[in-house]
Amino acid sequence: MIDSYVELVRHRLENRSANIMANLEKLGEGHLRFTMRIFGDCLDEEARGKLLTGYTEYWTEMEIRSFAKEFVPAYTEYAVTELLEKKKDGERFHPPYLTQEEYQEMAVREKWPRIAEHLEEVSPLQLRREVARMGMLFRPYMLSDPGFNEGVLEFALYFDLLDRLTVVPTADLRTAAREIAPLVGSAVAAKSIGECEILLPRIRAIAAKAAGLPADPETLLGPGMERYPREVPPGWLLGPGMERYPREAPPGWKLRELRMTLETMSLKDLRLSALVHVDILTTEEVREIVSPFMARFPSFYEIPGNALRELIVAIAGSVTDRLITYFFDRYSTGRMVMTKPVSFLVWKLSPEEEKLRLLREDNERMDSAMMARHLARFLRSSSPAELGDAGRQISLLTNENFTSNHGSILKNLGGGQEGEGVKRLYDQVTVLALRMMYRREAEKQEMFDAIRAMIAETAGIPPETNEEET
Repeated sequence: MIDSYVELVRHRLENRSANIMANLEKLGEGHLRFTMRIFGDCLDEEARGKLLTGYTEYWTEMEIRSFAKEFVPAYTEYAVTELLEKKKDGERFHPPYLTQEEYQEMAVREKWPRIAEHLEEVSPLQLRREVARMGMLFRPYMLSDPGFNEGVLEFALYFDLLDRLTVVPTADLRTAAREIAPLVGSAVAAKSIGECEILLPRIRAIAAKAAGLPADPETLLGPGMERYPREVPPGWLLGPGMERYPREAPPGWKLRELRMTLETMSLKDLRLSALVHVDILTTEEVREIVSPFMARFPSFYEIPGNALRELIVAIAGSVTDRLITYFFDRYSTGRMVMTKPVSFLVWKLSPEEEKLRLLREDNERMDSAMMARHLARFLRSSSPAELGDAGRQISLLTNENFTSNHGSILKNLGGGQEGEGVKRLYDQVTVLALRMMYRREAEKQEMFDAIRAMIAETAGIPPETNEEET
């Protein structure tokens, strides 16, 4: 019979670990990464250095799962040890006797009065976590929701805030906490949602100021479960289909790994992979890399498997870190197609004029054929979400309407040497797509439809629906 809090929690921690280990093979990449985030957020700095050494969210699903097999039991042992240490002299539930899991499980309204009362006994790391969370207190219900603490881990913004707070002196963190605590109390005591909503931006502003952010964190919130850090870390490369490779020694590892993967692929899959790789190239790059292969065979569909493998490896060896969705992702993330990526936070905080300047620099490195493909992708997608969906965009490579639209844009807008008509239209779309990304969802779809209509009209392509393709 379990007759103490410590025994109850220990039993729960061990059962949770056993359940995760029993179902580890069923967990997808996103679930695995989120599990690592939840547990990682409950490790002190020394334990992180020991238990998470070498870990990166840019690993493959198989690599993360393999790491988790060792990490989850080790983390559970750490959590149980911390529990026993914190409660050895009794079951006390305020700093410094709270475990990191207890901090993660407590609702804001329950936790912050305890933080305020025992502020000097809250560790600097835990204080950074709590201030970072207050930077993401967007809605009144989050004050009472124990799941809020885990919910913020879904967003890279939390880790941005946490990283920025790392260099902030502990005294300044405590000053920020002293300002936040009474506002949290007032928000909890608010008699209406409207009264509470007035206070939340003030709380976020204190956290943002402490982290050195000159904007409301809510305006910087990116998509859920994007990899962190957002920029591919040193030593890693991305392939056009979102595959990830280490850039580290031994030399040629990426290409050897790619060759091994290609050996397992059917002829049909090899053709699609080759099309994905070719699609990210400019015409000049096609001439340099692809044409020598094409000259050996009557047509693309008569290239045998081994030659397709050679072609894919040749492209991968020449062009790195260029994905099929970057033409659209760049508007929200700063990850460019042809030029160097811009830091996500720098991008988010940059004025529209600066973003347009960087986007136009990226455009200048493209040719009219590449631009026409991007414009055709707008036409053959029914929503902004589809433009950012790698699977959807890859499927268009075998879509006859996409190929037809691409050809019509080049033909009707003068896709010759200069392709000025295509470039003018692409510049207009660049301006509108950037503005679209910062509209509300309903307005965003309306503006997206207007962009598609403008492309179709300018290129002389009859308006069409995409119902048959969705």
